[in-house]
Amino acid sequence: MKQSVKFKVLVGFVLAAMLALFMVACSSGSGSASSTSDSASSESVSASSESASAASESASAASDSASASAAAGGFEVVDVTGKVFTLEAPVNKVIGTHNPTLNAVVVIGGGGQHLAGFGNKEKADGLYSKVIEGWDGLTSIGKGKEVNFETVATLGADMALVPERQASMAEEYAKVGLDTFVALPNEESFDTIKESLTRIGTLFGKSDRAAEINAEFDKLVSEASAACEGAAEKPSVLFMGDDLYEVASSSMIQTYIIDAVGATNAVQGDYKPGEFASVDAETIAGFNPDVIWIPNYASYSVDDVLNDPKLAEVSAVKNGAVYMFPSKLEPWDYPTASTCLGVCWAANSLHPDQYSKEDLMKAADEFYTLVYGKTFTAEELGI
Repeated sequence: MKQSVKFKVLVGFVLAAMLALFMVACSSGSGSASSTSDSASSESVSASSESASAASESASAASDSASASAAAGGFEVVDVTGKVFTLEAPVNKVIGTHNPTLNAVVVIGGGGQHLAGFGNKEKADGLYSKVIEGWDGLTSIGKGKEVNFETVATLGADMALVPERQASMAEEYAKVGLDTFVALPNEESFDTIKESLTRIGTLFGKSDRAAEINAEFDKLVSEASAACEGAAEKPSVLFMGDDLYEVASSSMIQTYIIDAVGATNAVQGDYKPGEFASVDAETIAGFNPDVIWIPNYASYSVDDVLNDPKLAEVSAVKNGAVYMFPSKLEPWDYPTASTCLGVCWAANSLHPDQYSKEDLMKAADEFYTLVYGKTFTAEELGI
């Protein structure tokens, strides 16, 4: 019995000692655990902050990537011929010789930022010298299909842009390492102008700007057309070309301008799409237009037409209704974005009571402010 009690006392003593040691260990461990916990908490907050910062940077990067029109992941653009271009990033610099095609590049860029070289600078000097920084120093690579490919190879272009009529030049451009994008079709219309702007806007990662300019194009054409709807007269108009006895056929943008203001194209017959047709004086006399328009880039003058004895019996000549189609800065009858201003001028020329000179200047100011951030006077425009 005593041994049992002693054993129990001994056990109790041992248990008490173990408990005391456990309490001391817990107390010491608690401080260590608390310190470790605080450190872990601090590291957790720091890690959380770093994670948030990383997330913010990631979101910013994602936004930047999205604003590049998904360029990082690649995108596709289809040219006029149906050729598909898969691009990893937007194109930066292009080259070409066809003025209306390159005009879309200038319009989308709001200047010359996307041009590595140009074609016939003499025909584009009026406007471009005012809106393209460094225009005088921009290299001319040739005219039409006569291109200096040795020069092209030195200019660092990403791509060549051509109209459909120059599509065969792709092989030559390929020899100097350039793909060729056919941007402008032979068929001319308001729709093909806007489609070309859309294609080129996509090439440069500027689809939104192309859409904005196309919307302005539609607005100005619609306003001018609406003003002419109530006009009592619907004259027949003959639009002449570069050379005397050249005329714009039904397949050209000039016909769309004429139609948009309620007039009719005096030219009848099938002619090659997208090109002025060469005819003779007798044919023009047979068309007998009420009005004749001469482009500003013509090699002859209004007086040359008025004083041509072969055209003396034409109604437009007899009535003195022969006018120079503007503008001095750039042709408003090319298949380019400024065609909308050609419609506005045509509305004012044929129906000044319905569409005034003030309406025309307001349209020009709107267009050039949107595209180039500046305006021009009536004298500069030649209106």
